[in-house]
Amino acid sequence: MTILIGLVAESVDGPDTNVVGGVGVALLVAGIACLWAFVHLRGKTHDRLRVSIDIAYEGLTEQAFMSLQSLHSHLSEMLPDSDMKFDPLDMIVDPVTVERPARHSIRILRERHRIHRRFRALLGICSSLKYCAGIFVLFVLISILLYQFNFSNAGMWQASFWLTAASGCGVLILFIAYSALVARIDASIEHASPLPPGNGESTR
Repeated sequence: MTILIGLVAESVDGPDTNVVGGVGVALLVAGIACLWAFVHLRGKTHDRLRVSIDIAYEGLTEQAFMSLQSLHSHLSEMLPDSDMKFDPLDMIVDPVTVERPARHSIRILRERHRIHRRFRALLGICSSLKYCAGIFVLFVLISILLYQFNFSNAGMWQASFWLTAASGCGVLILFIAYSALVARIDASIEHASPLPPGNGESTR
């Protein structure tokens, strides 16, 4: 968009319809296509991930329970009876035997807590993408019209060009955030797959 502004700014005698018309129409068509896709993105994302996320939440809950139960059993074996004198230095020789299962339990609990929050954020981004794409299409159209019919007011159509570029960057940033959240949610769904028998004891 910066290059385009530089090119059309050189056309001091009148509007360059070839450059702005061609690029503007291309951007308008691309923006409308993105707007159409983003209008349906929230519903498609919800339908695709809702059930999988609920299943993953239950799977992570089960994993957290098994991990905490394993940690509890491990600590119970290490600690003496209540009527015996307790010396932590004698009981816990290697802290890694406690640290690893504790960290594993915390990781699962955090992932379980975040999966629904990330899903809500993802749906919010879907809605934002729709509105940002609509703003981008509107600014593209306004920029073309201002350039064609109000070329003498260079400050106005150049400002419109910059606003168009900013809205396009906003769409790009939101789409990157959408892709990153989808990747994290898919990873959580994969991590929530059922544990094989005996895997709950592997963190000891």
